[in-house]
Amino acid sequence: MQNKFVDINNSSESSFLQLYKTVQEREKFLNDDAKIIQYMGVLRYFLKFLQQKEDYSQDIRRILFETNVKIGDIYHKEAIKKQDSSKYFLSLEYYNQALAYASNQNEKNRVLQVLKDVYYYLNDEDSLIKVEESWAENQQDEDKFFAYMFLAQHAENPRFKVVFLEKALDEVMKQEGNFYTKYQDTLNICSQLLAIYELLGEKEKVIHIKKLRESTLRLLN
Repeated sequence: MQNKFVDINNSSESSFLQLYKTVQEREKFLNDDAKIIQYMGVLRYFLKFLQQKEDYSQDIRRILFETNVKIGDIYHKEAIKKQDSSKYFLSLEYYNQALAYASNQNEKNRVLQVLKDVYYYLNDEDSLIKVEESWAENQQDEDKFFAYMFLAQHAENPRFKVVFLEKALDEVMKQEGNFYTKYQDTLNICSQLLAIYELLGEKEKVIHIKKLRESTLRLLN
């Protein structure tokens, strides 16, 4: 009985892989509406026969990632072309599903980059900052500091700039290489944070950053 169950699972997975391959081969002959219908059929097959599996093969995860990205891309393209917010929301649905199936850094970055664009167009600042944080966190350890500094540099909202600068400061504290560079980066971030905290009236944080700056200057002298 157990072997029969395994055979059914294997058969369903093989059929799923073949279905995706067939849709891929048809894709160049289809318009965008037809592509959505075909690729949604792939996702429906997964939901019907494979969703209850405890674990998926790498091939299935790859197909789920690619299928959701393809549908998301179509809706995103339509949203830009027609300036239709409903299409933006549809693209978000599929991009977020794709993110759940991403299996490596490049796949995650590919989705996070386009999610940033969508949330920007929708003027959803809270979601945008979460995606930007996820993008920075998804970088290699040695690149996270530069990613947060890049986001801080381009953040227009002081509240968001503070978040990224604080994250960058956390990354500086983890550094074990060139101490002079580490302390210079610390002083640079402290100067920026002080200006923003004073602007926002965050007195306790101003005191904390001033103490950090003073202790860093003593280490340099």
